[in-house]
Amino acid sequence: MSEEIRIGVFVCDCGTNIGGVINVPEVVEYAKTLDGVVFADEGKWICSVDYLNKIKESIAQHKLNRVVVACCTPRTHEPIFKSTLKEAGLNPYLLEFVSIREQSSWVHRSDPAAATEKAKELVRMGVAKARLLEPAEEIRLPVGKEALVIGGGVTGMSAALALAGQGFKVWIVERSDKVGGLLNKLTRIAPLDIDAESFLQGIIERVKAEPNIEVLLNAEVESIEGYVGFFKVKVKQGENARELSVSTIIAATGMNEIDPTGLCGYGKSPKVITQLQLEEKLKRGDLGGAKKVVMINCVGSRNEQRGCCNIGCLTSIKNAKHIKELDPQAEVFILHRGLNLKGMDEVYLKDAMEKYRIKFIKYPDDRLPEVSEEKGGLTVKVFDLLLGEEVKLSADLVVLTVALQGDESVERLKGLLKVSVNPEGFYQEAHIKLRPLDFSTDGVYLCGAARSPKGVRESMEEAMGAAMRASIPMARGYVESEGIVAVVDEERCVGCGLCTKVCAYSAIRLKEVEGGKRKAEVIKAICKGCGTCAAECPKDAINIIHYTDQQILAQVEAALADKPSEKIIAFCCHWCALGAVDVAGVSRFEYPPNIRIIRVMCSGRVDTRFVERAFELGAAGVLVAGCEFPTCHYISGNYKCKERIEKLRPKLAQKGYDPEKLWTVWLSAADGPKFVATVKNMVEKLGLRR
Repeated sequence: MSEEIRIGVFVCDCGTNIGGVINVPEVVEYAKTLDGVVFADEGKWICSVDYLNKIKESIAQHKLNRVVVACCTPRTHEPIFKSTLKEAGLNPYLLEFVSIREQSSWVHRSDPAAATEKAKELVRMGVAKARLLEPAEEIRLPVGKEALVIGGGVTGMSAALALAGQGFKVWIVERSDKVGGLLNKLTRIAPLDIDAESFLQGIIERVKAEPNIEVLLNAEVESIEGYVGFFKVKVKQGENARELSVSTIIAATGMNEIDPTGLCGYGKSPKVITQLQLEEKLKRGDLGGAKKVVMINCVGSRNEQRGCCNIGCLTSIKNAKHIKELDPQAEVFILHRGLNLKGMDEVYLKDAMEKYRIKFIKYPDDRLPEVSEEKGGLTVKVFDLLLGEEVKLSADLVVLTVALQGDESVERLKGLLKVSVNPEGFYQEAHIKLRPLDFSTDGVYLCGAARSPKGVRESMEEAMGAAMRASIPMARGYVESEGIVAVVDEERCVGCGLCTKVCAYSAIRLKEVEGGKRKAEVIKAICKGCGTCAAECPKDAINIIHYTDQQILAQVEAALADKPSEKIIAFCCHWCALGAVDVAGVSRFEYPPNIRIIRVMCSGRVDTRFVERAFELGAAGVLVAGCEFPTCHYISGNYKCKERIEKLRPKLAQKGYDPEKLWTVWLSAADGPKFVATVKNMVEKLGLRR
């Protein structure tokens, strides 16, 4: 016998934030008429401790087994209400959240009647989904106390020391025959200009003295299998290979200079060198008799292909000062596009100018200095922006501050780690603001110059941060995944393997079943619940707990139950798109009330069936809103969504629907104005009554 659905609806006044615009008592009375609702109530502040206790009492008193809260954004308050349900003895996934503040009262305050009607429909949509909610459980996965650090530079060693100091076993895998990375090539470390060799030796001695650290030199990672808490890593060291069992992995692979051949005379004259090649001369204390040195910054960077290298200005000033210390009579020019003072203070720059008499010339972005050989020497032509004219500098030595790129190992390792890399060869973090030292793959972290060009101090700081991130699951002894995960209907599954290819987390694999057939299987511990696999499955054999096909379609149908020709259905990802919606609300940006938002965790979850069903029911238009490219909370969900939508357009035309009524917008979480402009433009283009 199936369970009787008993839904409780709790509508918040939010002081005057909601109640000052929306007729909340009217919304409450309307909620009582909806199928499955046995109790509805109005609260002034339903997130307050007193009212949360009232929700728990109401759950017990009215035997509620589903709860709908209509208040603010789920992005901030959903965890509070989930905890309340749990305390009341209900599974927290039996909660549906409706945002009537950010999506109605704040953005339609000039039209209270329309805001009230929209709030009622949003509640209707929430109740429609709530009727189909099912319990879900977090998955707990054990995590051990062993870590792998890929890269034995100062960043990798710093991360290893931080982990080992907490009692964790750490292996450092280094490709070369010694640790230290680029620090082996430096003479000094700016901005304190301390001796690089002494500093490095101090760190190496600490690593050697640490019993929890084992360093594998001349070693490379050959394969990585598994997931957080259970990584199996095969390492090849010379002719030997060994398998390591680790719980977490840190990538600290470093960076290299790009080859500037063809730029500013590099490759034509041995007197044109890079900053790293200059470091070798400075180590020997021999500039080869050079009395006039010209440094050219931003060679191969700060252009359409690459941004600022972050550390070039500091490096050039540091090395220019060193040249002047070796030979106070030497002339040193630094040609730059604009000094990036990151990593240095004004005193450091002032000393370079006044104490060391280093000369600075700013040149235009579109006119890289030219270097030529004349009469056995070098001539540098540069347009001086301050003088407004071209000047010629004679030089015995030209030093190029070139762009930087990720280590050459990155291209191979990205596939093993199942992570993303940007065009400059640096690893991409899960989210630049929310998870800057995490990869999207749980249990794998990054730091230092593996992430972007940076100096020694910043690299070591990031190493500490990555080590702390990696230590959290190891210290706790387990990780818990969300209950929002993919599930496979084996009867429908034909084992095509498409889901395994689109899953950015390798959370789906094919298993052999009786009869020699293959079926998809979800590794729930590492599934993120983005839903891309469900939307891509040609047999509809995959569903996402809490965001099932049936639940989303029920919301579509509830939204279009009245006046569908005046409604726009918007599928918004929980992260950036809904963030933009919230920003529009917080900013009180008003837009037409025609839009009805359906939340999905990722735009990759938007199935073509959802769009087609909306048009079948007479929707005026459909908007799909996801994360701004190239970012996505789920790595590639927005890319998959975009491909799917483009393929859908001609199919809509074949079925008699106007494909021009299907819109997409890609947003950052701060893009409230862009979201508002999209809605207004869509309403106008579709000819809807505001």
